[in-house]
Amino acid sequence: MNDRIAGPVAPRIRAALEEHWHDVVAVSEFIHAHVEESSNEFACHAHLTTALKQHGFDVDCEIAGLDTAFRATTGPDNATTTVALVCEYDGLPPYGQSCGHNVVAAASYGAALALEPVADELGLRVLVIGTPAEEGIGGKYILGDAGVFDEVDFAASIYPGMDDIAASRTLAAHRLTIEAFGEPAHGAAHPELGINALDGIALGFAAMAMLRPNLPPTARVHGIIDQGGIHPQVVPDYARATVVVRAADPTELADVRIRVMRAFELAVESVGARCLVTPAERCAEALLNVDALTSLFEQKLRTVGRSPRPTDEIAGAWSTDAGALSRRVPYLQPQIKMTPRSISPHSHRFHDASIGPDAESCIFDAALALASTAAEVARNPQVRAEIQRQFRSATTGTS
Repeated sequence: MNDRIAGPVAPRIRAALEEHWHDVVAVSEFIHAHVEESSNEFACHAHLTTALKQHGFDVDCEIAGLDTAFRATTGPDNATTTVALVCEYDGLPPYGQSCGHNVVAAASYGAALALEPVADELGLRVLVIGTPAEEGIGGKYILGDAGVFDEVDFAASIYPGMDDIAASRTLAAHRLTIEAFGEPAHGAAHPELGINALDGIALGFAAMAMLRPNLPPTARVHGIIDQGGIHPQVVPDYARATVVVRAADPTELADVRIRVMRAFELAVESVGARCLVTPAERCAEALLNVDALTSLFEQKLRTVGRSPRPTDEIAGAWSTDAGALSRRVPYLQPQIKMTPRSISPHSHRFHDASIGPDAESCIFDAALALASTAAEVARNPQVRAEIQRQFRSATTGTS
């Protein structure tokens, strides 16, 4: 532990995490074994809230109108600092916990248990916020709009991945629903009388693929065909696709989105069908990193024996509902190495890797570094002030 954390606090943080380590691993294993889709994480929600109550946290089991969101609290009422440790716990059936949300939740839970014995001494209020549906509607959007994070000095969660990166990069993202409307006909007797909506959507995917070599290196476009007809003997008169457009920033995202939309519109219209593109109501914004916070976390990662690498500006980025939240409150979302580079998130192999010795090492080191960072922010008013100054500068242009 870093000597800059006052005297007896450092060993007590580690000792508390070690004391409760069995409980932390149990949380990870439970969520890994109970893969629940977005907004339906009832078993994981119940397990986490019960565990936090057993450790003396005051728990609100439903917040902001979300059945599977929660807020747990410990620490003094007159705290000078408030940290929110964020848990995610939805999965991706049939791909399991292929984004490692069991590791995300366990690391935040472990950090909270490590901080609980020293919270009063540090003047630190510790919140554990359960944010459902990261892979779906984006629970953080709703919780942020409801003011759940308004009185927080900083919020944090980690992501397991291929590298240790304190200032990890995410992409802005926007989901598009693309519909093609054609005309049914007998597929054998008189196909010439039909208009094949599926052909239009398939041609749209080919057009989008042709765009890729000419897109910015930070952009990503990908999707699936949700519906491609009902009966194989009928010319499909309706087809639907979902496409996700990702880019480094809102300007780049807007440009790529227009090009993708136009590619599908022209493709669908070229077969004689009508095209309707409906953008999702909200975009995922890229995460806003605060250097004073990410640099402090990087110090703590080095102290626990890890060697963080610089931010990768091209590859390895994902999208998250924490991006919008990072413009409301300083948000720390580092990547912690759990897998080799041959194992990709959102795969069966990543689900398998999200439990076992490597996952537990990821959780322990992340929880320790998160708790150490929160302790340093709590005891050092200069650090708090600099985090807030940089955050204001980034979000409002004022210092």
